[in-house]
Amino acid sequence: MFQNVSFKKYLLTSAIGFGLGGALWGWELHSSIPIRYPLTALGAILIGIFGGIGLSVWFRNWKIILKTIGFGLLGCGIGFFLTGIGIYPLFLSGTWFLSIFPWPDTIIDLIKLSPSLKIGAYWLNFAVAGILIGLFYALALKTKFWPMIWRGGTGFVLGSLIGPIIGNLIGNAFNSLFVSYLVTFSVIGIILGLFLAWGVYKNLKPIT
Repeated sequence: MFQNVSFKKYLLTSAIGFGLGGALWGWELHSSIPIRYPLTALGAILIGIFGGIGLSVWFRNWKIILKTIGFGLLGCGIGFFLTGIGIYPLFLSGTWFLSIFPWPDTIIDLIKLSPSLKIGAYWLNFAVAGILIGLFYALALKTKFWPMIWRGGTGFVLGSLIGPIIGNLIGNAFNSLFVSYLVTFSVIGIILGLFLAWGVYKNLKPIT
């Protein structure tokens, strides 16, 4: 049963699920270069499917697994769609907020991906999407809403800022833009998965 799974194992499987979805998402984006907006429809599908599996596989119940995948697809789909509609207000607001701080040019260069994806500037878009993703997973797994909402938003924001830094550093070491995209979105997925798994494990209600 799920209750017999350790916290570390649950974090690991969730990180693997979301990380795999993120890696495939990065592959898709790299194949679509030049691209300016990272929250794509295929990205929502990949995160929703693989992330849902990672969060629910330990329940060992196909109904719960399929329900989690379905709600994950809805949450990611709606979240990515709404942030796409509000792309410019969210992007401009996020860019303005980041401009308040005196970031070194090195950091600014590292939170974007060549040739045109300023991924770090979309952190507010990721926040809104993450909030909705957390909400739908809370509905699927019958957890408390607020812990999942803030973890979903926070995890996706941190991923969007940390992911490209790690991705660029590793990609530059291999002199490969493909590696940069793959690692960037794998890390984004992993961080989101870790935060959501944390929320589920600590706030799970009995599932009937």
